[in-house]
Amino acid sequence: MTLIQISDCHLLESPARSGYGDINPLQSLEAVLKTVVSLDVDGVLVTGDISGDDSEQSYQHFIQAINQHLPDIPVKVIAGNHDNNALFDTLLSPWLLTPDNCWQLGEWCIHGLDTRSTGTLGKIDAIQLEQVSAQMQKHANKQHLLAIHHHPVATQSWMDKHALHGVPELERWLTQNPVQAVVHGHIHAEYQAKLANTPVLGVPSTCWQWALTQAFDLDETAPGFRVFDLSTSTLHTEIRRVA
Repeated sequence: MTLIQISDCHLLESPARSGYGDINPLQSLEAVLKTVVSLDVDGVLVTGDISGDDSEQSYQHFIQAINQHLPDIPVKVIAGNHDNNALFDTLLSPWLLTPDNCWQLGEWCIHGLDTRSTGTLGKIDAIQLEQVSAQMQKHANKQHLLAIHHHPVATQSWMDKHALHGVPELERWLTQNPVQAVVHGHIHAEYQAKLANTPVLGVPSTCWQWALTQAFDLDETAPGFRVFDLSTSTLHTEIRRVA
């Protein structure tokens, strides 16, 4: 089983508009999806910030791109801070990964939390954690991944101003509910850390990349995505980038 994680598409109302680094986010997303579809993929997980401007058209661009490039591949999404609007909940409800219903891929279960809070900040919700715990107990014979948008481990960069609140609660939960990894978006960069001895994995954006420096800056690395090999009980993962 192969799972792909993409994140932080930041699509805009105008399909012709570019953003940071003169990158057109829709064109960049489509380049990523064309690379993804060339692989033998069983599912695609999107970890938030699908829209960059809260517009209905940005979500329609996403839906059209998914239907065009991944018509036969299951897709699940969770919200990011830029998806803190009613349009996300309405338009993307068919693909929403909720904490009370895990996504089963072979011998694995993928769980999603909604960490939306105020502005760019995130939060851990105790009720959602309880729902994931119940799902883990229900599928105790499987391996588990937890997907969130905000990064739970500080990057020692400017991105930490846009942090996740409630990390100690998540850390305590992880000691009692062991998952193979926590995967997240938000930081637009490849990143590896640990929380409660659990691997924490960040993923590049499908558009512009952030430099994890003290002051805001861009990284010239190409857009990318994360590949998970779920064919065994041991997690194997790598980052791939587009030209």
